[in-house]
Amino acid sequence: MKIERLLSILVVLLNNEIVSADELAKKFEVSKRTIYRDIESLALANLPVVTFHGRNGGVGLMASYKMDRYLFSDEEKQKIIEALKIQTSMVHEDSQMLIDKLESLRGINNMSEHFSFYSPTIHRKEIEQNLQDKLILLKQAIALNRKLHIEYVSQSGEITHRVISPYKIVLNGGSWYLEAYCEKRNDRRLFKLTRIRNYTLLDEEFAVANVEEIDLAPSCEIAELVFQRDQLGKLYDFFLEDEITIHENYIKVIFSFDNNRNLLPFLFMFSSSVEIIKPESLKRNYYNELNKIYNKLNSDTQLSYIP
Repeated sequence: MKIERLLSILVVLLNNEIVSADELAKKFEVSKRTIYRDIESLALANLPVVTFHGRNGGVGLMASYKMDRYLFSDEEKQKIIEALKIQTSMVHEDSQMLIDKLESLRGINNMSEHFSFYSPTIHRKEIEQNLQDKLILLKQAIALNRKLHIEYVSQSGEITHRVISPYKIVLNGGSWYLEAYCEKRNDRRLFKLTRIRNYTLLDEEFAVANVEEIDLAPSCEIAELVFQRDQLGKLYDFFLEDEITIHENYIKVIFSFDNNRNLLPFLFMFSSSVEIIKPESLKRNYYNELNKIYNKLNSDTQLSYIP
C-alpha cells in the first residue's frame, strides 16, 4: 500500500543522511519512477525532503529538521506496533514492513512482546478464516468503488439476492458487518458477513457519496438477573465489577443492555442457573421460549420434520 510505503520511506530517511533512489526502489520493490513520485508526495505533505546531486547523491531530510526517533516515546511506538499487529490479525493486512521499521526505532532493548492476539471475533477459527477471504474481496470492492452481487441470508432464514455498493467494514459486538447501499431496499443497510453466502465483484462502479454513518448506538434497558453462586467465574467474562453483587448463596447482576439485540441465547448459556427479575418483557420472552422447548421435547412429533 502506498501509505505504508511512504511511512517506511520516511523511517529510512530518519535513520540515514542520504539514500539513493536506486536503494529505495530495490528495498521496496518498486520502480525509481514510483520512488520519485513518493518523494514528491512527502514534499507535498510539507516534509523537508531534499535531493542531493552528484556521485554520492540521493534523497535526505534537511539537517535542521527536528523530527527524529524520539518524536514518539517507546511506549507510544509499542502501542502503534500492537495496533498494527491487531490490524494484521483482524483484517489480513500485511503491515510487517512498517512493524519492522518501528521495531528498529524502538531500539534493541525494547523487543519484548506485550501480548499475543489469537482471535479477533467471537467465531470459531474456521469461520474466521472464511471471513478473512471475504474481507479481502470487500476491501478490494471498496477501494475500486465497485458494486457487489451477494446472496444474503437474514436472521429469519430468508435468502435474497442483492446488488450493493459497499462503503465500510465494521466490527461490532464480536462480528463483522458490511455497511452498504442496497438497491433492493433502496437504502443503506448493515450486512453481517457470516450471512453473506455468495458474493461476486461486478464491473459496474458506483459514485462515492458523503454518507452518514449508520447509527449503531444501542437502545438501552436495565436488566436484573440472579445467578447461582457457582457461576461467578463465568460472570466475570461478561460483566463489570460494579454490575455484580455477591451474596452468600446467590449473585445479583444489574446491567444495561441493548433491547434491539436478542439476549435469550446468552441467557440459555446458564441453563437453570439464572433467574430473570426484570424487565418483565425479557422474562416473558425467556419463559415463552422455554415452554416451546418443553412442548417440543414432550411431543411425539418433535422430529417429524426429519425425512
